[in-house]
Amino acid sequence: MSVEANSHYSELNNEINNDNVVPDPSFTSLQKVEFEGEILTIDTNNWRHSRLLQVQIISAYLVFVLFGLNEQTVGTMIPKLQEYYHLSDLQISFVFFCSVLGYLTMALVNNQTHEKLGIRGVAILGASAMCLGNLSASFKPPFLIFLICYFSNGIGLGALDASLNAWMGNLVDSNQLLGILHGCYGIGSLVSPSLITYLLEKADNPWDWNTYYLLVASFGATVLILVGYTFRFETPKKYKYMAQLRHQKSKQSKLSEDTDPNEVELDDMNKTNFEIEDADEEDEEHSATFTQAVKSPLIWGFAGILFIYVGGEVAFGAWLVTYLLRIKDWTYKASSHIATTFWFGLTVGRCTLGFVTAHYFNTELSANLAYIVGSLLGYVLFWLVSFTHQVVLLFIIVFVTGAMVGPIFPTTIVASVNILPAKFQTIGIGFICAFGGGGAAGIPFLIGLMADSSEGGLKAYPVMVIIIFAVLLVSWLVIMKKYTRGYKRNLI
Repeated sequence: MSVEANSHYSELNNEINNDNVVPDPSFTSLQKVEFEGEILTIDTNNWRHSRLLQVQIISAYLVFVLFGLNEQTVGTMIPKLQEYYHLSDLQISFVFFCSVLGYLTMALVNNQTHEKLGIRGVAILGASAMCLGNLSASFKPPFLIFLICYFSNGIGLGALDASLNAWMGNLVDSNQLLGILHGCYGIGSLVSPSLITYLLEKADNPWDWNTYYLLVASFGATVLILVGYTFRFETPKKYKYMAQLRHQKSKQSKLSEDTDPNEVELDDMNKTNFEIEDADEEDEEHSATFTQAVKSPLIWGFAGILFIYVGGEVAFGAWLVTYLLRIKDWTYKASSHIATTFWFGLTVGRCTLGFVTAHYFNTELSANLAYIVGSLLGYVLFWLVSFTHQVVLLFIIVFVTGAMVGPIFPTTIVASVNILPAKFQTIGIGFICAFGGGGAAGIPFLIGLMADSSEGGLKAYPVMVIIIFAVLLVSWLVIMKKYTRGYKRNLI
């Protein structure tokens, strides 16, 4: 790198420091920073040294418990909702469709909402939307209004999912923290089927289905208050400040990788003036726009991978009870228990395998390959064993499959943080999570469409999940082939 380039970076550092920007938040206590006329509270990114950060992480975990409770409510409630509203499989699938519309809406405006509201504002928006959706559903509204309730839930899920994944992906021990974060989603999904079954099927004073939505709304209100307080320092100005800081750290990291400042490589000599000017212009931008993000094939690649993964995961869990009831003639109680077993395995996998990824795999790319292959094999075994009467074996297979499925989402997020340029991380991770999370509604909707198409449509449900994860495997192999050689783990 030339002397002029070094001078250019020094000038940028001076400009940032003159605006009281701290070059590296590796301190161990809260710092006050003046930025664009506002006093910001800046915390370390190491949870071991900050009580506030620890409480924020706990708040994020409770948000994901709420996610799990919310998303698995529909899957377990399908028979009850169909009975009350007199719905076909296709009609009930529009609940998933409306949820994905909410998700995708947030994907389109994710960057704007963060710039205008900050992480705190986005968290309040998301939690409020989920509270409103569940509270409205508790009044047994007409089915059209019920669909709007799930559109509101989708907005809440998309806002919080994108924001918290991007935020936590930049913390120390992100593999482990994200694993536990998504394990909390599994906890909510684990609790929901059995809790619904108990409350709706108990002998004395059984609940009506709508009362459970009031319970979820109450928990959501608690989460709303908690995130509003713990993320109180995450203002729009701080969001902009942190984006500039990450961009500056990325440039400094690239600068430090040059072994000889006076060395001019052949590739550099072959660059045209246009390429050099374009690179310099890109360096000046600390945050990509939404338009730039959606033009990136890499961002679309990760978003597509998560869409496929989340869709397959949620479709398996959401339609499992109905499949076992209708196709295998299981009881409602037994079907709910095996759904609980799947989410229990997913929770265990997310909470534990993040540590395995960090300590026993060289990269997140190879770790995810192992988890995807294990998941695919598990679904194949489930399909084959479901033709037998080996109930205990089926429970074991479902648990192990859930454990393999669990860590794929957080591991993908960490991999994308390490691969994406710094300027794309906030908007990129947000879009990846929001669009990917839309798979939770899109693919279950397609399975509902398939189930409604013929009497035997639901019989093909396990095969559909197998195909989905086979596509996921091929997609991940493409990512590995392109990025394994230059992959660099984030060791902050």
